[in-house]
This record gives sequence, C-alpha cells and structure tokens, in this order.
Amino acid sequence: MRTGGALREQVYYVLLVSALIVKVKVGFIGCGGIAKLHADILSKFEDVELRAFSDVEKNRAEAFATRYGGRAYGDYREMLEKEGLDACFICIPPYAHVDQEILCAERGIHIFVEKPVALTLEKAVEVLNAVRRAGIITQVGYVRRFAESYAKARSILLERGGRVGLFEAWWIGGVAGGPDHWWRRRELSGGQLVEQTTHLVDLARWMTDDEVAEVSAFFEEELLKDLPNFNIESASAVIMRYRSGAVASITSTCAAQPKGMSVGFRVTARNLQVMSGSSWWSVIVVEGEKSEALEVSADPYTVQDRHFIDCVKAGRESEVPYLEGVKALEITLAAVKSAKTGQPVRLPMAVY
Repeated sequence: MRTGGALREQVYYVLLVSALIVKVKVGFIGCGGIAKLHADILSKFEDVELRAFSDVEKNRAEAFATRYGGRAYGDYREMLEKEGLDACFICIPPYAHVDQEILCAERGIHIFVEKPVALTLEKAVEVLNAVRRAGIITQVGYVRRFAESYAKARSILLERGGRVGLFEAWWIGGVAGGPDHWWRRRELSGGQLVEQTTHLVDLARWMTDDEVAEVSAFFEEELLKDLPNFNIESASAVIMRYRSGAVASITSTCAAQPKGMSVGFRVTARNLQVMSGSSWWSVIVVEGEKSEALEVSADPYTVQDRHFIDCVKAGRESEVPYLEGVKALEITLAAVKSAKTGQPVRLPMAVY
C-alpha cells in the first residue's frame, strides 16, 4: 500500500509530466528565410504545435502549412482572430511593422520578434508600451546571447576582467538580395547598420553590461551608388561612449568581396581580452600568456527558441525582452542621425 507521501509524489510527477507535454500553439507572421529556420526548429519540439502561418504572399504561407501542418492565411489579422494562439513568431522586414505586435498584445499572445524590432523609435516605443500593458512575454532574436561560448566569455569578462576600456566590432559583408530587395532601400530596411549590424550593437551592450551614453557616426555613401535601387550606406564607422567612460567602435560595410568577408569583435579589459575566434560561434579569452577557445555544443538558434517556449510555458519573461530590441534600435538610429547631422547624439532619445 502506498503511503500518503508516496501518492502525493506520484501525483506531483504526473502533473509535472503533463505540464511538460502541453503543446504551445504557435503562429507565424512572415514566412521568409528566417521564419523557416525557426519553424524547422519548432517543428521538432514535442510541446509545440505549429498552428497557423500568414504572409502577404499567401502562397508562401501555404508552403509552410504544407510542410509543417496548420492553416495558411494571407492576412495576419484574420489569423490572430481565428486561431487562439499562445505565441507568435513575427519575422518581417523593418518597414512592415505596423500593428502586428500590438494586436498580439491585445489578445494575450506572447511574441518572438526578429531584429530590428521596428524602423522607427516611435513605433518601437509604442509596441513596448503595449506589451507592458498586456503583460505578455516577449523575446527578440539576438541569437548570440544564446551561444554558450559567448555567454561563458561574458561571465569571465564580468567576473574577473576588471574595468572595460574598449569594445571593437566589425561586419564586413555584402549586399543582401537582388536589385529589387528591400534591404537596399533605407526607407525599407533602415540600412546595413540598422538591419544587420544591430547584432553587434546588441553585443556591445550585453557583453560589457554597460549602457551607451553618446553616439557619433560617419557614413560612406558613394562606393556602391552605381548599384540599382541602392540608397543605403556602403560603409559606416560608429563611435560610442558608454556611461562608464569606456569607448566602442563598430565598423560595417556591404562592399566586401566574397573571400574578404568577416564578422567579429574584441573587448579589451584591464585584466583580459575577449575576442571572436576562427569560427562563427567560437570565442577566445586571453589572460596574460594564456588563451582559451570557447565553443558551442548546441545550436544557438535551437537554444534561443527553446528558451522562448520555456518562458511561455512557465509564465516568465525571457532573457532578451522587447526592451532590449528598443535599446539596440535606438543606438543604430542615433548613429544614422549623427551621420546625417555631423553631430554626436546623446542617449536616450526617447522616454521609455
């Protein structure tokens, strides 16, 4: 005969297992390349049901529905109204952010938003206020935070690095898409810094655990002006001053040759340096004559998506809430403003 304690333990175990296998009903707004990456990952989670997909080109949503199950919509408003979603992945270009996040918030639907979170700071703050009112769980797609190599290097830096003096980063890449791609248009993408190098801007804040107080920037706009439909910067140099007094530089270009592309960073602190390694996710920590290469044992994108689903199920905020996306966007927009006016821009630029 079971004792009362043993029976309670069994009941607790059954309830725990039941909680773990409850399926989170997920929808997608936007069915492009990054959405496919997320959907592929989520489709392998036993506690996730891919319920519905929407895209302005409905045939893309239909392709997702065929591949992953669920229903396809050409109108995300209809999807949000009909499907009873628990969570939604919003994977759309910067210019396309209109009311998607706000409608999700009003319906209590938790949101994962790909970066950048908006094209303007006004829109980002509007969404931030909406999600705060609703109390929904939010997460922004800054995937480097979920690479164990980056996380361990950050812990080492903050625990024994001492004062940080300099953060450096660079995104030496190419032009995304063909002549008609939205990435080439500032009014649609915000430019390379806003749309792409935002990953390094977020890294500059997160890795150093410091906030940016002032931004100065210079853009080069002649190098690629012969490209069709191209009006963004071809190169940029951004100088930032942290509140602590440390400084940062982030340089970017989309004019690199295919064999000359690289993305990396380096932090110089009093007692050590942290820098990118030879592969995309590797990080090196240098202390005196010693160096340690840190690698990942799990796919950071999978870790990122797992974290969001776990937060939704547990009812706790994620490690990268929407506010983090607002702060990164503000820095990149401050750089755009500085490059245009020739003057440094002090932060914050808005109240939030």
